Amino acid sequence: MTIYWLLFAFAAVMALIFPVSADHQRIGPIQSLAFVGFLSAYVLVAGLRDEIGGDWITYADMLDEVSHLSLLGAMRYTDPAFGAILWSSSRLGLGVYLANGICAALLAYGTLRISLTTREPWMGILIAVPYLFIVVGMGYVRQAAAIGTIMIAIGSLNEVRRVRTIVTMALAAALHSTASVTFPLVVQGLVARRRVLATALLAFGIAAFLLVISLRFSRFESGYLDSEYDSSGALARILMTALPSMLLLARWRYFPYSGLARRVWLLFAIAGALTPLALWLSPSSTAVDRVTLYFAPVQVIVFGSLRELLGLSTGTTYFLRMMGVALAALVQTVWLLLATNADFWVPYHSVLDTISAAAP
Repeated sequence: MTIYWLLFAFAAVMALIFPVSADHQRIGPIQSLAFVGFLSAYVLVAGLRDEIGGDWITYADMLDEVSHLSLLGAMRYTDPAFGAILWSSSRLGLGVYLANGICAALLAYGTLRISLTTREPWMGILIAVPYLFIVVGMGYVRQAAAIGTIMIAIGSLNEVRRVRTIVTMALAAALHSTASVTFPLVVQGLVARRRVLATALLAFGIAAFLLVISLRFSRFESGYLDSEYDSSGALARILMTALPSMLLLARWRYFPYSGLARRVWLLFAIAGALTPLALWLSPSSTAVDRVTLYFAPVQVIVFGSLRELLGLSTGTTYFLRMMGVALAALVQTVWLLLATNADFWVPYHSVLDTISAAAP
C-alpha cells in the first residue's frame, strides 16, 4: 500500500507548491522534470506489478493464448491494437509486464496532455491518482490504454489537427472496441459548424458502436446482462464522474476553454451527468460502470479548472488545493481500506520482488 501513497504524496506536494498565477502558468524546466518523474514512476509501478489488479488473471490467460498465435491471429483474438501489443510483449519474453507498461504509459501521457491545458495541472493529475491511475490503470488495462488515447485525441483538438484526432480515436477503438462510444462526441467537436457532416459522422459513430455491441453481445448477455451482474460500489464510482460533470454543466459559462475542445468536454459532461440514470435503467451495473470510465477524464478537467468554475479569486488558491488534496486522499483511503475488491490491489507486489526471491 505504501507505493500507492508515495505516488499520491508526490502529486499532492506538487499540487500544493505549483506557482499561483492569475493566468495560465507556463511550465518551466523544474515543473517539466517533475511531470516526467512522476509519470515515469507511475508507469514503472503499473508495469512491474505482479498479480495485482482485478483483471490480472484475465490478461494472464490472454497472454497464454496469444503466445501460441501469429501476429494476425493475436489481433483477431482480441482488440487488434491490444492484441499486437500483447503479442509483441510475449515474443520479447517480457510476459504481460511490457503490455501493462505500454498501456499505463498511454493513460499517463493522456492525463498529462489534458492536465496541461488547465490552470492547475497537478490538481488534475492528483484527482486521477486514486481511481484512474491505481484502479483503472492497474486493473482494466485495455480500457486504461483506450481512455488515455482518447485524452490524447481531445488534447489535439485545439491544434485543429483533425486527421490526427480521427486516427487517434481509431487507435483507441482498436485498443478496446467499446471506446467507440465516445466517437460521436469527439466528431461533433471536429465538425461543429458543418451540420450535414456532423450529422453523418454522428450517425456513423452510433452505427459503429451498435455494430461493436452486437459483435460482443453474447459476452455481455452471458456475463453482465442475463445474470444481472452487479459491480460493487458502482454508484459511488459513477458519482465520481457524474458530480464533476454536473458542476461543469452548471457553470459552463465560466469553463475556461474555447474552440473545439470546449464543445467536446461539454458533451462528455452531459454524458457523464446522465450515467446515474443509465445505472438506474440498466439490469447490469457492471456494464454501466465500465462504459462510464470513458467519461472519467471530466474529473481531471474539472479539478484542474476548479478555480474558474467556482469563480474564486487567486487568494483562495491554497485553500482550494488543500480541499482537493483532502478529497483525493479520502477517495484513496476508502478504496484501499474499505472497497470490497481492494485485496486485488493490496498489498502491492512487484515482479522484481519475485525475481529477487528466486535468485540464489
